[in-house]
Amino acid sequence: MNPFTSGLPGILQDAGLVLGLVISLAIGSYLVRDNFLARLGQYILVGAGLGYTAVLVWGNVLWPRLFAPLVADPMVWLSGPGSALLHRWLPLALGLLMWCGGAELLRRPPSGLGARYILRMLAAVPAAILIGVGLGVGVSGAVQGTLWPQLTAAALSPQAEVSTAVDGLPAVGQATWLVRFITLLITGGVLIHLQLGREAGGRGDDPALESSPGAADAAASSQERSRRYRMLLFTPLRVWEGVGRRALWLAAGILFARLALSRFSLALARLDYLLFEVPRSELWQLIWAAVRGAGS
Repeated sequence: MNPFTSGLPGILQDAGLVLGLVISLAIGSYLVRDNFLARLGQYILVGAGLGYTAVLVWGNVLWPRLFAPLVADPMVWLSGPGSALLHRWLPLALGLLMWCGGAELLRRPPSGLGARYILRMLAAVPAAILIGVGLGVGVSGAVQGTLWPQLTAAALSPQAEVSTAVDGLPAVGQATWLVRFITLLITGGVLIHLQLGREAGGRGDDPALESSPGAADAAASSQERSRRYRMLLFTPLRVWEGVGRRALWLAAGILFARLALSRFSLALARLDYLLFEVPRSELWQLIWAAVRGAGS
């Protein structure tokens, strides 16, 4: 038996469909205004998800790997290898410590150096380990799976690509270098925009020289040469930053469109569930017959 099968009667199985309809309507009432039913539906949804996760963790991890061996053989602490026991019970202890620290953070800050303060400090240890491991895995995965393959592909020469091609057309290498150039252009522009913003272009002026009225002709010519150099230097940088800014807008628009499309697909699935699945259930037909009978 898996979590998606049940031995309950058909009417009780259909109760989940009707309950899902009620919770969906309660959460959907948030579109009208913020109310108690919408918040209650959200709390039920979050609580059911946490409860389901807790049941899965207990049934698949905690009981078969930690408590069942201990109940079967209470002397497993002495007979089992120390490394296996450490690998099994240390994460559980750190998790319980972090849970206790999280519950402590919901209370008022401690007034002095006591047990509550020590608990908060100790709870930061598993949190730091969790964040550090997550960041390490994420960064290493990005380097090994994205950055390094891209750098390796960019380091290949066009001759090597043409020689390894099946048809041997030189256009393959040219198209690849064009894609690399566009990628470098967009990536560099986005980095310049995020780092410097609109200040990347500069104004091409020197406020210190402009604020000195009555300067000599030599100072004026030096200012003119400095302005020309600044224009030659900052104009390409301004153009590059503009390309990166527009590419960033395009990427944000694509992400927003995909997010809207996914939400629209979920809305269609929910409407299909409400219009077709719920009315076919036995419990809904029984309720509807009772309502019609009471109305007549």
